[in-house]
Amino acid sequence: MKFDRAIFLPEGENAGVEGGFSGEKPVIRDQASLAPGYARYRQELLASGPGLAARLTQGGMVRAALSEILPQVDVVLLDAFGVLNRGKEAIDGAAEGVARIRRAGKRLRVATNNASQSPATLERKFREMGFDFTQGEIVSSGMAVGPFVEGSEAYRGRPYYLIGTPESREAYAPDPERLMVNLPGGGRDPGEAAYLLMCSNRDYYREHQEREVGPLLRRGIPVLLANPDLAAPDHDGGLEAVAGFTVGEWRERFALGADWRVEGLGKPFPPIFRLALERLGGALDPSRVLMVGDTLETDILGGAAMGFRTCLVRSGVLSGLPDAVLDALCDARGVRPDWVAEGLDG
Repeated sequence: MKFDRAIFLPEGENAGVEGGFSGEKPVIRDQASLAPGYARYRQELLASGPGLAARLTQGGMVRAALSEILPQVDVVLLDAFGVLNRGKEAIDGAAEGVARIRRAGKRLRVATNNASQSPATLERKFREMGFDFTQGEIVSSGMAVGPFVEGSEAYRGRPYYLIGTPESREAYAPDPERLMVNLPGGGRDPGEAAYLLMCSNRDYYREHQEREVGPLLRRGIPVLLANPDLAAPDHDGGLEAVAGFTVGEWRERFALGADWRVEGLGKPFPPIFRLALERLGGALDPSRVLMVGDTLETDILGGAAMGFRTCLVRSGVLSGLPDAVLDALCDARGVRPDWVAEGLDG
């Protein structure tokens, strides 16, 4: 099976249609359109063990400052976007909040679903924004790819098709010279791929890879989803579709059945959290680990599913949301954090 990598998408019923595949990313008009995708994540996590549904809704949503929470935990995991920064700018008070965590003697890691940039790039960008994280304190979802693949007979040593950035390939792709079927200049047949590795869709539509990916998906090959996020804020204050959204679209567009496998590696799924704990070393009591995030459906859902304590901060996507609306949203999503804070600055 051969593919033409340079041809633009064919014009047809999907061309130019919002949410179609005209060469641009789909448009997300509001947060409500993301609910089905996040509901699917929740259902996948619930299938992992009995009693989880009750645990997810046990959080008291106590309004508190970070300084009041820290004595009750030993380890702090911080989401990046919406907690530490918005775009290239640090959130007011975030650097001081990180310093407060350090002064309290807590062990600290940044847990981010950014699988398009290397840990070295992330460290540099954090330092440019005024944070003092070392590379060893940054755990990206891309870093979970290698351990997951090596630990699975279904993926270890198998050829794959990468959708991601050049940094995804260099930092996270397993043995790309030997196994990546779409390595530039590699000369392999993309039809050999046993799975798709989805790190980022930043260049996916623009490079018009649909003609290669479509036949693979119709064959039903699984996806390793390094970044399960559905959306990220765009430059105009709206929402931009990211990797998890694209994978969700494939399910309907290619009529993929219930047995089609998508392996989530980033938040809210366990691999990134397990990697963070492993890099902290030693046995840790999950109830003494605090996950701090601005997104209910990835940070808080994933942390609670791991048995961590959770703190939802309102410095990101939920900024300015009235208390009553936030309470109703948590009930509707079926996940309640232990604490709610305005940000890291208290």
